[in-house]
Amino acid sequence: MIADQHAVTPHARKLSLRQLMIIFLLAIVSVVVLINGWLIWNSWQQTIASAQDDANNLSQSLSRQAEDTFLQVDLTLQDISDRINLVGLNQPQLGYLQELLSSRTTSLPQLNGLAIYDAQGNWLVTSRGNIPKQINNSDREYFRYHQTHIDSKVYIGKVIRSRATGDLVIPVSLRLNNRNGSFRGILLASVNLSFFKTVYGYFNLGRHDVLALMLSDGTILYSRPYPDSAINHNISNSPLFITLLKNAPSGTAIYQSALDAKERVFGYAALQRYSLVTVAGYDKGQLMRGWFSTLCVYIALCTILLLVIFLLGMLVLRHISLNLKNQQELTAVRDRLTAMNRTLQTLALIDGLTGLANRRQFDIYLKHSLDRARKLQIPLALLMIDVDSFKAFNDSYGHPAGDDCLRQIAGALTHLPHRQDNLVARYGGEEFAMILPGYDRDGAYRFAQQVVETISSLNIPHQNNSGSQQWVSVSVGLHVMTQSDRPLSPQSLIAGADRALYVAKNSGKNRVAENH
Repeated sequence: MIADQHAVTPHARKLSLRQLMIIFLLAIVSVVVLINGWLIWNSWQQTIASAQDDANNLSQSLSRQAEDTFLQVDLTLQDISDRINLVGLNQPQLGYLQELLSSRTTSLPQLNGLAIYDAQGNWLVTSRGNIPKQINNSDREYFRYHQTHIDSKVYIGKVIRSRATGDLVIPVSLRLNNRNGSFRGILLASVNLSFFKTVYGYFNLGRHDVLALMLSDGTILYSRPYPDSAINHNISNSPLFITLLKNAPSGTAIYQSALDAKERVFGYAALQRYSLVTVAGYDKGQLMRGWFSTLCVYIALCTILLLVIFLLGMLVLRHISLNLKNQQELTAVRDRLTAMNRTLQTLALIDGLTGLANRRQFDIYLKHSLDRARKLQIPLALLMIDVDSFKAFNDSYGHPAGDDCLRQIAGALTHLPHRQDNLVARYGGEEFAMILPGYDRDGAYRFAQQVVETISSLNIPHQNNSGSQQWVSVSVGLHVMTQSDRPLSPQSLIAGADRALYVAKNSGKNRVAENH
């Protein structure tokens, strides 16, 4: 059992070391992956945050540009309205007003033209001078708006195609009133849509990035990079108009575009003076591709690092496995040597014929028992047992029968009821010995007598036994060392038992004699 424990412990220790190494490697790889995963995730969050800042700044810039553009038109319309209130719209003043409209159109690059309409929608004056014949604008949405609204603010309508030039324009109109407040007509400024196309074209954006100018009801006035078919398309069902503008007039958000369902990082701003909204959006997919391209080298280096860690770990594990294998082989060799040593030790201490303790083991145990008896102050008995007339037995029945006789006697002695610390040994030839620690004279004598009776009861035939019986018998010499005796040596104890055996032999054999 001790050898087995020694064999298992190094193996368990090495196995534990290998498991710890695997856990250590997994921990390192996990930490590297987690740290780099966090860095990559944080880098992506910073990219999104940067895109949100850029989108917000761009939308604010577009809102200021749009407000400046329409404010110039608004002021121009207000000025012309004031002059109309001063000079009127009679025929003599139309020439003056035409020159005024023409000069103001020239001074503002965003304008396509200026025009004045009467209460029936007929053209009175245009900045171009020529008035289209048989054309009436009472059907225009902005005209109908002013017929029903008496406010004095400018109205920005949906994109229309100019009937004078055929260009796409954003109508900016102002109601004209009579002195009694009744509807007198409208003053119209046509803002070129191409003006915003040119301004928005200055920005260096991605293929799917968006810049847009919209009415506050969700109608698109212009949106880059969409075609003209997107103009006047209403996207009031987008998150921008459903939620975002209701919570804040400006900000950023990530959502899918209502036009093409692409997810973008949007910045938006509602104009304070006019019912307009500007939007700037960065394609999230393009942002991710750009972010990933800048991160490729870092990811490649991290991958190489993980591979190096993995390879080093596999190399270390391989060495551990080799060491474990060598250790197991050494342990197996040691166990075999231990088993061989035990076998040799057993062979050295056991009698080969009877299986009892041999003379060597007897001598060792006798010395040990004497020391123990002195230390514990207990008696120690020694029985020397000799088979009577054994030479005659061998001569009569042969040596194989003699060997079998000795084995039967050994078996009988072994099966006698005795204590665990008793020792039965083959002392030599046909002579046996029994060491009985703790037996006093009476107990030892009874036991010796039991030995004589047990061997006789085997009824092994022995016709040439010199005693009166015709079966195998034994004579026993007994010597007991008590507490009152002076300490004895193993040799003196054996000598005392031999003297008693000699007495038993000379007294007729098949009996017990005690040395006093």
